[in-house]
Amino acid sequence: MSRRHTFVALLLGAMSISLVGCNSGGTSTTSPIDLSPPQAPTNLHTSSDARINRDWLVWDPSASANVADYEIYSGPSNGVATLVATVDASTSNYILPTVSQNSTEHYRIRAVGSNSVPSAFTANVDVDRTATVVTTSTPSAPVRNRL
Repeated sequence: MSRRHTFVALLLGAMSISLVGCNSGGTSTTSPIDLSPPQAPTNLHTSSDARINRDWLVWDPSASANVADYEIYSGPSNGVATLVATVDASTSNYILPTVSQNSTEHYRIRAVGSNSVPSAFTANVDVDRTATVVTTSTPSAPVRNRL
């Protein structure tokens, strides 16, 4: 056998051993990617604070351990909702922004796992919003003392 044939035989033998070792049924150093969603938060409801004239969304956190954050959506009750805020997983409430006109708004939330997979949405909660009246005063002209 020539040197060339010996070299090719050795090379093919090394490659076949290497390929057999890749799928030998041994343990893998990589684990499969978890694409399962977290459980949805529950008990979404509103709370009002009359002292400051503000409304809050409040919910019970997801029972899943892998929640990274919660996404808060607002939109029509039967239409496409828009993401209005994202809050940390340690949060279970959100203060709603003030409104300039009385209205009814529809909110729902969902948990997002540390794997970026979202949960199902909560049911919509309707919030009757009352306009916040902001009063500003115009400073009066300075008073001059006349002697």
